[in-house]
Amino acid sequence: MRPKKTRKPFTLYLKKTQAGLVWYARFWDETSRRYAVARSTGIPAEGKRQRRYEAEQAAREILPRIQFHPSPEEKSFIQYLEQFWMPDSPYIREASLVKKRPLSAYYIHMNHEDVRRHIASFPLFQRISLRGLTPALIRDWLTWMAEKGLSGHRINHVLLGMRVAVRYAVMREELDRDPFRNISEAAETPKEKGILTPDEVARLIVAPVSDPRHRLAILLGALCGMRMGEVRGLQWGDIGNGLIRICHNWQNMEGLKNPKCKGGAVRENSRTVPLPSSTVAILETIRKQSPYTAPDSFILGSFQKEGEPVSKEFFRYALDKELSAIGIERGEQKRRNLSFHSLRHVFITLGRLAGISDLEIRAMAGHRSGAMTENYSHASQVLDFAVAREKLERVIGG
Repeated sequence: MRPKKTRKPFTLYLKKTQAGLVWYARFWDETSRRYAVARSTGIPAEGKRQRRYEAEQAAREILPRIQFHPSPEEKSFIQYLEQFWMPDSPYIREASLVKKRPLSAYYIHMNHEDVRRHIASFPLFQRISLRGLTPALIRDWLTWMAEKGLSGHRINHVLLGMRVAVRYAVMREELDRDPFRNISEAAETPKEKGILTPDEVARLIVAPVSDPRHRLAILLGALCGMRMGEVRGLQWGDIGNGLIRICHNWQNMEGLKNPKCKGGAVRENSRTVPLPSSTVAILETIRKQSPYTAPDSFILGSFQKEGEPVSKEFFRYALDKELSAIGIERGEQKRRNLSFHSLRHVFITLGRLAGISDLEIRAMAGHRSGAMTENYSHASQVLDFAVAREKLERVIGG
């Protein structure tokens, strides 16, 4: 029998980093019979001999500390992704405990579902390990997804879930290359979020109320800029002295939480918005009809699940009914891309048209930057050009 070939305990290679070219070492695992672990030597490639000798010395010092164990690259690619998007994975725990930016249970669940629905079902991914993932396979997957008829936006969402997982293995130096490095996103044709005009909002306020809970949900979005989770989490104790204190956020799978800023950071303090006069009578009607009016009871409580607020479906149904009442039927709603989140865009646009400063709008909307507020402003969609022309003509004396 031919004796097994003796391998060097490590090999060196150059890797491009933000600091420039750096020497890395791959260490040989006799059990698996391959170079299983890669580590940075910390030695930059400089000078005529690129400091290779120093890199070898550094690798020898690292060698006794190397522990070989089953790593992500030894698992199948699908197994790695499935375990990566589990609530107790190293990545999820690191985000929560170290970075103090916990990922929502819903976000984790949706990424895990994406693995099952759109990644594990791709035939070419079913036969490879993480180490076997190549740019060519990723590009074939992109084409396969497009052939299935998925939108560019949906493809990119799933692509990001894969990219994050693989790059995490690279950052932990459990994988020595990033196959996603030169992979571009699928083309998207984003559709601008539709909003209601000031006239439509005014008509909505004075329209007959068929269901006060529906009307309240829509007005809290359009006149207070509240997110769906914030409306769901709103309690009777959060309202007083003509103000709404936004300090609760109800999310499926997680329950009651603090509101979040854009980017996932939890807000340390609640934000406050004025209570619109158009909602006062509606709130009193709801209070009289509700069996739960304690300070910690939900204003829009569920009739089916005691102790929980209304579902997400409630908001879609409410928006459809309230807009239909002022002549905006379902077909037009879809054409104009109107959704409950559109109402936050309405709130910010109306605030700007009313002359409220961007600083005040940011505070009431809970935005962390002026750029985000700018994204939510759609003055061009609701501008009255006849009035604008009159103003211009008065200036020039026309």
